[in-house]
Amino acid sequence: MLKRKKLIIAYLLIMLPLLDSLFIPPAFGLQWHNAKTMYLFSAYLIPVKLLLVTIGGFLLVKQDLQHQQQARSWYHKLLDSLIFIVAGVQFIVLAIISALYLVLGTQANNYQQQGNISVYTSDIGAFGKATHYFSYQCTDEYGFYTLTPIVTLDWLGHFSFSVKDNTLVIKHNDYAGKGDQIKRVDLTGYSCEN
Repeated sequence: MLKRKKLIIAYLLIMLPLLDSLFIPPAFGLQWHNAKTMYLFSAYLIPVKLLLVTIGGFLLVKQDLQHQQQARSWYHKLLDSLIFIVAGVQFIVLAIISALYLVLGTQANNYQQQGNISVYTSDIGAFGKATHYFSYQCTDEYGFYTLTPIVTLDWLGHFSFSVKDNTLVIKHNDYAGKGDQIKRVDLTGYSCEN
C-alpha cells in the first residue's frame, strides 16, 4: 500500500506541473494585483516545477527498481515508461527555460501599468512583428483583477500613454522618419462599476 502511494505521488509530481503548463493560464490562472506580477510569479514558478518533476522522476525510478523484483503487468510497465518520458521531456524544457531566465532575464519589462490601463507588448525583439495589447484593468477589494481588451496596435516604437477626458492618449515614435505621433482611443464604456 505504501509503495502504491509513493507511485501516485510520483505521478502527481510529474503530471501536475505539466497540466499547469499546458492547460491552465500562467500561475494557476490567478489574476492578482496586475499582469506583470502574475508573469513574474509564473516565471519564478518554473524552477519549482523543475524541482517537482525531478523529485517525481526520482521517486518513479526508485519505485520501478523496487517493483522489478515483483511481477508487474505490461500496462503498468508501459504507463511507468510513458510517465517517465513525460518527466524527461518536462525536465529538459523546464531546465532550458530556467537557464534562459538566468542568462537573459525575464520579459517583465514588456508589461506596463498606469492607472487602470495595462499594456502588454509581445514579440519584442523576436522574429515576428511586435504587438501592443492595451487593456482596461479593474481590481476588486481582494486584489484580484480582470482585464477588458481596449485595442491591439502594431509596433509603436518608443511610446508613453495617459488618460485625459475619457480618452487614451498614446504618444509614440517608431523611428520611421515620421517623428512623434499621437493616437487617441475613446474609453467610453470602460469602467469598473457594475
